[in-house]
Amino acid sequence: MSHERFQRIAVVGLGLLGGSLVQSIRRIMPERTLIGVDYPEVLERARTFLDEAHTPAQLAIAVRKADLVFLATPISIILQTLPTVANMVPHGAVVTDVGSTKRVVAELAQNCFAGERFFIGGHPMAGREKGGWENATDRLFENSAYVLTPSPNFPAAPLTALQDLLRTLGAHTMLLEAEEHDRIAAEISHMPLLLALALTNFIARPGVTSEPRVQMAAGGFRDMTRIAASPFAIWRDILHTNHANVRHALQEFILTLQQLAQDLEREELDATFQHAHELRQKLLRS
Repeated sequence: MSHERFQRIAVVGLGLLGGSLVQSIRRIMPERTLIGVDYPEVLERARTFLDEAHTPAQLAIAVRKADLVFLATPISIILQTLPTVANMVPHGAVVTDVGSTKRVVAELAQNCFAGERFFIGGHPMAGREKGGWENATDRLFENSAYVLTPSPNFPAAPLTALQDLLRTLGAHTMLLEAEEHDRIAAEISHMPLLLALALTNFIARPGVTSEPRVQMAAGGFRDMTRIAASPFAIWRDILHTNHANVRHALQEFILTLQQLAQDLEREELDATFQHAHELRQKLLRS
């Protein structure tokens, strides 16, 4: 299989996504050498899954013999570390990231990678509202979409190898341009987070008593606001690096709400329900 070119795999950042990569690879490909980079307290929790453990200060040592490097940190840290990693990985190595926005990372990578060192942007659509190694799982990527954003005219061999590895972990890979990814992610990932925040805060808005609303909130409200528990430390970078697309999506959604209010006033919601039901069934089947 083409993913056999990746015998030494380094994962920088052992939170939810990075930790799940480590655990998944260890379960499915136990013969691979796994190298983890994080702070000592995280490395201690992950030590039984790792062949090598390094702190962030030892990043260059961690990646210098790696065939594949996953950058699984917040986007601001990815942008800081990418030049170092690009200079230190061996020829033939593939570097990828798991950041939720792709354009800013792709633009930097274009200036950092040359020759036989390759960068492929990546975004696993498999997050949870709670992060950290303690919430990682060896089955996080099963039946999930995993977007890759290779640059134009990217060589086929390293891309195919990475796709092969991710599919072995259970993911369904799809290819998009970085700009298109960010526009879509704003609509189906980043804006919904803001909507969850707004809906959660709505029941404690000025002039209302939140306690009875909290007590009455049941399945529907809890489902719709689940991701409001996500840490701002992760979302700060995402919203900063994709703010134009998110702002546009919010403006479009405001128009949708205004139309919904008009349909409610006219008691013309049948078509809205039917259309939503059909789209929801597609989501469940995908």
